[in-house]
Amino acid sequence: MVSEKQLKELNIGNWLNLAKDFKGADLLLGNGFSINLHGHFNYASLFQEFLKKRTPSERKIFKSFGTHDFELIQEILLSAKKVNEIFNIAKNDRKIDDAIKILKDGLIESIQKNHPSSSKIDMKQLQKLSVQLNNFGDIFALNYDLFLYHIIMQAKDESKRQKKPAPYSDYCWDKYDEQFLKFVNYDDLHDKHIYYLHGALFLFKIPPDTFKLRRGDKPKELMTMIGDVITNGKMPLFVSEGSYKEKLKTIERSNYLSFCYEKLENSENNLVIFGSSLKYDKHITNAINHKNNKRKLAIAIHIGNKSKNELEAEINRFKKDFKGHKKYFFDSETIFKF
Repeated sequence: MVSEKQLKELNIGNWLNLAKDFKGADLLLGNGFSINLHGHFNYASLFQEFLKKRTPSERKIFKSFGTHDFELIQEILLSAKKVNEIFNIAKNDRKIDDAIKILKDGLIESIQKNHPSSSKIDMKQLQKLSVQLNNFGDIFALNYDLFLYHIIMQAKDESKRQKKPAPYSDYCWDKYDEQFLKFVNYDDLHDKHIYYLHGALFLFKIPPDTFKLRRGDKPKELMTMIGDVITNGKMPLFVSEGSYKEKLKTIERSNYLSFCYEKLENSENNLVIFGSSLKYDKHITNAINHKNNKRKLAIAIHIGNKSKNELEAEINRFKKDFKGHKKYFFDSETIFKF
């Protein structure tokens, strides 16, 4: 374990020394944020979890699509089914219908295995975090889990109690029906916004639009609500694991994800990066570097049991990725009170 002296030599400081200069800065949150919220949270690939539960023959079929994107696989299967119907090919063959059902049921099972239910989440902890987020500007999230959904709802509920405007909007404010809010690409009512760069389990693409699942006053478990929507044939809009090029392709196919990505590209605000090494997200570093501006970056470094050499290598990689920016590094344990 590195000493205080070694941290000083590496220029890894305390967030409190940076907080004043980065007040109101944008915040980029990665998986490390979610892992801090639930000790048993398993952020394994949902697609890999899905494959583990399949038979060898099923595994071979789903691997052959060459993508981790559940939505794209379902789209291909539905297109194949439509073509078969048009040409009256294998009209009575249930294989495609069976594959679609396996895909939907498997995704629901994977979500439930990988994500804690609402009853196992400390909502008081999330309420405290919602207050801490007031120190920042826009939030850009790489996570597609439900934690930020709950945090933003906690902030919204608190705003209602104080009769104040909600602090964040995610551009999903147009009421579509009792189940969904529709994404629109403008919002004149809020100063702060949250952008789900890799989508989220509560966002759904219903061509040509993107919709957000409404919690409303329903006492029903949010994951159960998501499962019901998937059962009805709608897939969550989220960027699953894969290379950064594959992730970018998924982003480019979505009006909502493209909108969020462009917002990151065009922002000139100072930026705090927490919970992600960005090692497998070159498309995100490219977006941050897009305008080639000289904004300041504050980068959280998770120290853990890393050696000085490991920390130095991590810092050097960030320096290489963000050559055009003034960079500050801080101990990730010093910014949020989880």
